[in-house]
Amino acid sequence: MAEVLAATDIVEVIGASLDMKSAGPDRFVALCPFHNEKTPSFSISRGRQIYYCFGCERSGDALSFLCDHDGLTFPEALEKLANRAGVRLPAATEREDQETFQRKQVRELNAFALRQFQQMLNDPMRGGDAREYLRGRGLRTETVEAFALGYAPDGYEHFLTAARRKGYKDGVLEASGLARKGQRGGSYDFFRQRLMFPIRDAAGHVVAFGGRDLSGETEAKYINTPENAVYKKSRVLYGLYEGRTALRQAQTAILVEGYFDLLRCVDAGIPNVVAPCGTALTEEQAQILRRYVPEVTVVFDGDEAGARAALRAIAILVAAGLTVRALSLPGGQDPDDYIKAHGGAAFRELLASAQDFVTFFVGMNHARAETIEGRAAVARELFDILHGLNDALRREQYIQQAAKALGVHPWTLQQEYAKEQRRQGRRQAARETRDGEGGGDSAYKMTEDDRMFIAALLQHAHLREECEAGFERAPLPGGPVGAVLSGLFAHGPDNLSHWLEDPAARQLYGAAAAHDAIGEERAASAVRKRVLRLKKETLKAEAGRIMAAIREAEKEQDTAKVLALMKEKAGIQIEIERAGAV
Repeated sequence: MAEVLAATDIVEVIGASLDMKSAGPDRFVALCPFHNEKTPSFSISRGRQIYYCFGCERSGDALSFLCDHDGLTFPEALEKLANRAGVRLPAATEREDQETFQRKQVRELNAFALRQFQQMLNDPMRGGDAREYLRGRGLRTETVEAFALGYAPDGYEHFLTAARRKGYKDGVLEASGLARKGQRGGSYDFFRQRLMFPIRDAAGHVVAFGGRDLSGETEAKYINTPENAVYKKSRVLYGLYEGRTALRQAQTAILVEGYFDLLRCVDAGIPNVVAPCGTALTEEQAQILRRYVPEVTVVFDGDEAGARAALRAIAILVAAGLTVRALSLPGGQDPDDYIKAHGGAAFRELLASAQDFVTFFVGMNHARAETIEGRAAVARELFDILHGLNDALRREQYIQQAAKALGVHPWTLQQEYAKEQRRQGRRQAARETRDGEGGGDSAYKMTEDDRMFIAALLQHAHLREECEAGFERAPLPGGPVGAVLSGLFAHGPDNLSHWLEDPAARQLYGAAAAHDAIGEERAASAVRKRVLRLKKETLKAEAGRIMAAIREAEKEQDTAKVLALMKEKAGIQIEIERAGAV
């Protein structure tokens, strides 16, 4: 791994995906791909071979970028970099080799399936029913081709036979979800007599399929590929890859429910649209969407089930930091029905009039809001949505809108929200105490002192040596600072993020590596003061630990252990005095 990273230039790797601008001799900046922003805060250091975002605080090296941005597994990212750099990787362990090989086989099989299903759709003898169905739907040929729709014919072994001829084993076919094992031991096609919708990940790989029944003989109108080695439905949005450019240009996404809702929008010239893959919207999908757009309009069927689904989606999107609008279509119609009946222009007008989620939420509950108790209940339900919003200014404005819509004084609603926040905070603290999760590195908040201290060590080699010497007779501190120091002393300053297991430590290292140049005198002062303070803290903590051990040994009347511990404590005391702690 170290050889691969040493032969890799992170600027070239990230530059293949992002537009970067030079910001110094070995530093570049770009718009962050992990959150939406208008001013570049994503910093790439050629010298340190890492990236760091000052906005969302994501950091890492070339490997983690490929994993996080391209959706690759670690072995796949390592293999991609190794091939790029011409480095031969050592043989993987048997388990790693099997897992990596299976993922590769499933992806290749999905690509083959895509071609096979398209071929069946265009087959004069076999694809007639599917082509007739699409003609009835009224989709343009360009839309069908852009989304690579296909057809799985009726019968239990059409795809199996084709895949076996290509050399794919039944184990891979079953692992992909394209085939199922029968009760008598044989395999059979999972998709039969269905219109096929390829589902792609953010990098464009086909990871799954959706199938719409054309037989009319099954209750399952739509089925999707089961989750497998390459497909996790909570992490994939249908249409995201195809609409990625349109999303970034429009700076807003339209969230619809079904495949044909999305295709109808695209067909009508509205390409900035995505849909969950046969499941309710998830937090992971919302975070992925946030990389592309700052705003989402949730469009849902006008029935009760559609409204409930929309409210769940709104809460998740708001918690992800997105601006959310909502649109309920009249007469219980979905976007596919509405656009067919009224046209794309009418649908665009509705989108333009979509309400902010607060106004929409209160309007949906207008009947309940007729009573005092009802207004209180609606307000508290709205608080649950706002609780996930980590933006005080926007939250305050939403509360003011809610107060106006509910006919309540804004100050009263703000006070009630503050009370609810305190109650939730107490409940959360109680849960953390009960579960033993309070404190620790998970609660670490990076400070400018931490960042500058590590940055000074990264930039000045002699200060690193001085710092390491300073801890020769004192334990390193705990937490992310101690983890970074340990990594620095063991591996040096470059490509360190991959040696750090603690995410908080990697974040600290990334932020420090992106720090502006620190002058010699200022750096030396910062390092020496911090080392002295850390030594005092760690030595005092060690002395306290030894005193507790002495008391325990005295209870057990273990004289020899007491004497040994007292000798150890005397040595610690000498070091404390040298550090000027007394």
